[in-house]
Amino acid sequence: MNTQDAIELLGIVPEDDEREIKRKYHKMISRFHPDSLNEVRKAHIQRAQEINEAYRILSQSDSREMQNAYGTEAYGTEAHGTDNHKSGKREQHQEWSGEWNEAAFIPRNIYLHYSMNLSEEERKEAQGKLYYQAACGKYMWDPEEEDFALFLTSIRHAAAVLLERTENAVNAEDLSSVPDLKEYRFRIQAKLFEYLSMQYVNPLLVLDSLMKSESTDRKGQKIYRVKAFLAAEAASPEGRLIASLQSGEYLFPKAFHGNQIQLMNKDKQVLGYLHMEDDRLYFCIIPLLKRHAAQVKFLVQEEGSGTNEKNEGINNTTNSSNFRNSGRGIKRGNNKLKVNIDFYFRLEDENYTYNSSELNLKIAEILNGYEKYLRKYNPEQDQFCDLFARLSRSNFRSRFHLKDKDIQYIREKGMDTIRSHASDFVRTRLAPAQIPNDGKQTPMRGHPVFLAQHATGCCCRGCLYKWHRIPAGVQLTEEQQEYIVDVLMAWIEREYNRNA
Repeated sequence: MNTQDAIELLGIVPEDDEREIKRKYHKMISRFHPDSLNEVRKAHIQRAQEINEAYRILSQSDSREMQNAYGTEAYGTEAHGTDNHKSGKREQHQEWSGEWNEAAFIPRNIYLHYSMNLSEEERKEAQGKLYYQAACGKYMWDPEEEDFALFLTSIRHAAAVLLERTENAVNAEDLSSVPDLKEYRFRIQAKLFEYLSMQYVNPLLVLDSLMKSESTDRKGQKIYRVKAFLAAEAASPEGRLIASLQSGEYLFPKAFHGNQIQLMNKDKQVLGYLHMEDDRLYFCIIPLLKRHAAQVKFLVQEEGSGTNEKNEGINNTTNSSNFRNSGRGIKRGNNKLKVNIDFYFRLEDENYTYNSSELNLKIAEILNGYEKYLRKYNPEQDQFCDLFARLSRSNFRSRFHLKDKDIQYIREKGMDTIRSHASDFVRTRLAPAQIPNDGKQTPMRGHPVFLAQHATGCCCRGCLYKWHRIPAGVQLTEEQQEYIVDVLMAWIEREYNRNA
């Protein structure tokens, strides 16, 4: 590949400066790089390698080469290349010159794509990977320097490092006995990913580098127009509502769920989640909205000549390839319905101050909660491990779980109050030697402790003997009562941590 081939591949024109060349490169690589795709084919990998090679050639080209490709008058005499993107081992030792965030919770790796211009030795070292670690530190993300897919990889790796450190701190050789560990770990990692990414993205700076404002209002505040869409199965309730939308119709935000915006129509009927065509925008627009630093407006896009046909701007298709799979709920398949949305975004506070240090406390709380969860179910530390394992094999006992209202009740009252309630129930309903209604003294609902009693076999004296070998017909000692309360609270805390 020569300079002319690289220019044609990336669609470079004479007016493009270095920043625009980078912008076009990042836009194209995000479409083909395997880390950005749900389905990876050989053609995708080859195309990504060609795009990387084209950008490498242009970034290293001097003014003479560009002049030869465009002509001296068209391109001028200023060189647009740098020596910062050379391939091979020298890349692996280069210093990163990005903005530093001293307040970040943990350093992260900076990854860059390998170019195609590698020696045989370097190809062996790469071991089939398409990227390498260029640096490590508390560097902010710059979309013009660091590929978006590789930035996501960097944050995922940083979150994994924090989880592994926490797991090592527990000193447990085998975590297989920890209940629902895979699901619980996934939720923790997702939350860590959200907070860590926020520490490395300055919303205003990233927004400014990704797009230009379309206009300003009378006060001079910038207004951006973001390409977005709604999509759903045509036969679903959301799909039927989407099909009834009119061009130019206003839509309204209903709620934030994580980093997604749920939209509704004027009748407050839920339409689904807004999908931005550029996933990078989620990392700057959503934080600004959550901090009330911007206002939004959503309009069903008007297409063509602006006719008032009922379904103007709505695409009904049976070919899944017509959809861009953003990984945010849009599934491949037939009979999909999609409507384009003009998402107008106005900055209310252009003096917004970026501050990531406040996230450190949240990250620490998440990790502390994860460590407590692991320690509670570490076989070496969990005195009830065998008991809960036996209970999990009972179809009746294992069906009991805390519901949302129970979680809310515990959150409002606190664990100390719940433990006090448990002690009272055990003393009055289980401790006496003779209980007239034994077997019926514990309701099936109404309090988290009642659920815990049924789940752990502590609901009556007969079950206490079956599951705990505490004989019936005699008064429970204080030590036995304390044991039962410990069992109940261990189950409640387990359920609470799983759902909190």
